[in-house]
Amino acid sequence: MNDQLPDQVNALITGYDPANPRATADGLRALWLQYEPKSMEGIKAEQRDQQETVGTPVDVLSAIGKTIGKTARKRVGDFLPLARLLWDEFGREGRVAASFLLGPMERAAPETIMPLVKDLCRTCITWEDCDQLAMRALEPVVRAEPDRWLDAVVPWLDDDNKWVRRAGITVIGRLPMKHAAYTARCLDLAGRLLTDQDTDVRRAVSFAIRVSARGEIAPVRNFLARHVPPSDPAATWVLCNVIRSMAKRLLPEFVSLLPRYEQWAAAESLSARDRRSVESAVKTLRTAAG
Repeated sequence: MNDQLPDQVNALITGYDPANPRATADGLRALWLQYEPKSMEGIKAEQRDQQETVGTPVDVLSAIGKTIGKTARKRVGDFLPLARLLWDEFGREGRVAASFLLGPMERAAPETIMPLVKDLCRTCITWEDCDQLAMRALEPVVRAEPDRWLDAVVPWLDDDNKWVRRAGITVIGRLPMKHAAYTARCLDLAGRLLTDQDTDVRRAVSFAIRVSARGEIAPVRNFLARHVPPSDPAATWVLCNVIRSMAKRLLPEFVSLLPRYEQWAAAESLSARDRRSVESAVKTLRTAAG
């Protein structure tokens, strides 16, 4: 990323006309296309076919979005057309840039931006669309004022749209990293999605539980102790993936759960697939135990 990018972005938005956002959006696209793309192997081919996916590095798109955001937070209504157009019609790169742009706008006008973010979630195509929107556009105000805004995100967990649920649990799971006192509350909310049937949501639930440990470890350990083994086998993958994918530096804190996972692995009621999942978690804990 070159040092002149913020100046180039500012030059573009100096002439921004809310009645004609496409002129500015086209200029922004020309900017991000100048950068060497990165591999997008993490995005499925069929998803890449549904929207333009160039592979411009996120730090470039972040700089573009944040630079516009410094002006947009003072003129939220004027920049809504640009944010919406970037999201709707400018592919993966437009969506990432729009997510970073919406963050400062949300801090300035959360009552306006949070409902918009929820609507945009319903149009997500990839996990990256959803996660960038969650972390960059929705999370800022929740982290800044959790007493006021956490409750506004809770209904997202019950939404019919899987991307809305994933965005909600991603923000909730990341909150303890900034506010450790919320760890137990956020875990209770994650528990509501333990048996979600969608793969993208289950992955986000596992992430939310793991990342909560960066706030306080004991509530996460207690949460797993309460749920292992689960009353509903639909929770098996999540409860095992939490252990398999836990940060290595934190794994020793969960070794005390090994007998629970070992007992679970011996259950005759486990399907072959679930048994492999539980045995993998057992192996991870045994390795951590040394």
